[in-house]
Amino acid sequence: MLGSSRLVIAAAAAVLAVTALTACTGGGGPAASSASQEGTDVDLQSVYSAISAADPGVEDPLGTVSTSGMAKTLSVSVLVAADEPVTTDRLVAIFVAIRDTTSASIETVTVIARDAADEEKIVDLSTAVAGLPSDVTALYDGGVTLARVDLEKL
Repeated sequence: MLGSSRLVIAAAAAVLAVTALTACTGGGGPAASSASQEGTDVDLQSVYSAISAADPGVEDPLGTVSTSGMAKTLSVSVLVAADEPVTTDRLVAIFVAIRDTTSASIETVTVIARDAADEEKIVDLSTAVAGLPSDVTALYDGGVTLARVDLEKL
């Protein structure tokens, strides 16, 4: 009897593992114009258009939606000319464009700026982050991450 209980538990664990792995493999990749994850639809093309309209110096915005714990995260990379500094105003314009084109189900947003001439090079956004309002908590590690509550303050 004890052996059959272990077999049932092992089978259930295998099913859960396969289900978890299947859920992690998304179709479409980051170039897809919309992402649907657990009922959350994000029209990435609208986000890209809004970013480009907010800052004409941004090229090729590209985003992905992921789940981190219980939070839905939108990560967006943009290409900018490294010789044109990303000011606080530019960074805020990008975040506001993202905020205004996504639902509250997107709980965190990360923006990474890369050099348009060398996409491997991450553009330093520390000066832009330093100019954000004092009541905005930004996580900065090369990319800038804001929670929805902070996006609403911009």
